[in-house]
Amino acid sequence: MKIKIKICGISDHYCMSTLCHMNVDYVGLVFFENSPRNISIEKAKSLIKYLRNTTKIVALTVNADDDFLRNIVINLSPNYLQLHGEESPYRCFEIKKKFKTKIIKAVSANSSKNLNFELNKYKFIADKIIIDSPKDHLPGGNGKTFNWKLLKKERKNIEWLLAGGINLSNVSKAIKITKTKGLDISSGVEISKGVKSPHLIRSFVNKCRNI
Repeated sequence: MKIKIKICGISDHYCMSTLCHMNVDYVGLVFFENSPRNISIEKAKSLIKYLRNTTKIVALTVNADDDFLRNIVINLSPNYLQLHGEESPYRCFEIKKKFKTKIIKAVSANSSKNLNFELNKYKFIADKIIIDSPKDHLPGGNGKTFNWKLLKKERKNIEWLLAGGINLSNVSKAIKITKTKGLDISSGVEISKGVKSPHLIRSFVNKCRNI
């Protein structure tokens, strides 16, 4: 089965056209001022011109207000809004209803008990869930893995993607342990914080497709 791939934090045209040619499933555009991958809505508009129909747009926000979300939805028509902050289940439901868009909610894998609690909270509201490492100084994209054995149990009825420190050297192990059907990668295809490498994107996608 083909693993779904999401590459998050794209900020230049060369990387965007690379992942489009590779038919990557999702591209994540970051709209969060504190992130080294943050881009303006204008920049995002110029990037999505490279997209083909096969790649879905995911707009990542952190505790964003309605005005900001409206601006994103009107200008970019993303396939998904990714909520990567402290958004409550009610807030996720409100956003989904108000903007008539699909939602991806990120949760942290702190412990097995905590993770199950978080998944149960959001599973009937979010269209997909990203299971990420515990939050550091940034909500995501910190390049740190977590204990993948927390994910050994079958997670039925939830579409989820594995995030947190995945790269070329550990992706095979990550898939083997977690049995994930989707991967969300950001720092693992970067040559420096926030700077993606087209070569690493190609290598990573090819490796995932051949596992």
